Amino acid sequence: MERDMDLYEEEFAEEIVESIAKEEIAEELIPLRSQLDQMQTTLSQLQSTPQVGSTSGYGGNVQSSAQTNQLMQQMNQFSNQIQQQQRQAFQQLQQSIQQAAQTLNQASQSVQSFQTMTQMQQMVSQSQQQLSQMQQQAQSQQQLNQLQQQQQNQTNQNLQ
Repeated sequence: MERDMDLYEEEFAEEIVESIAKEEIAEELIPLRSQLDQMQTTLSQLQSTPQVGSTSGYGGNVQSSAQTNQLMQQMNQFSNQIQQQQRQAFQQLQQSIQQAAQTLNQASQSVQSFQTMTQMQQMVSQSQQQLSQMQQQAQSQQQLNQLQQQQQNQTNQNLQ
């Protein structure tokens, strides 16, 4: 019974941690999606820009190179941000798992405390029963002593 309860509590805690982690990761992906859209737009612009021929000269190639560099920088930033957010999500997941473990430990301690209290109540009840039996025995012994005393007194009167 206790194992079933512990297993249920553990599964429940895991579900909560998993739900929280998914929600946090989803929230962190929103700005990344925006940056990805921005990079795709820049890439589309680069692809749709007509290739500059020899009539345009050096200026067209500089612009194309600058756009390519900008796209590369954006991609590097995007990659760095993804790695950073993955680390943050992992740290948050670790913290959630630690919190769930602490919660389980507290629940386990509560269950143990409850069991200890129940055992103590049983011991008190047993002690009360033993005390009651001892009192009954003492009363019975007292009555027996009184009867013996009366009988002794009766015997002594009869002998006189």
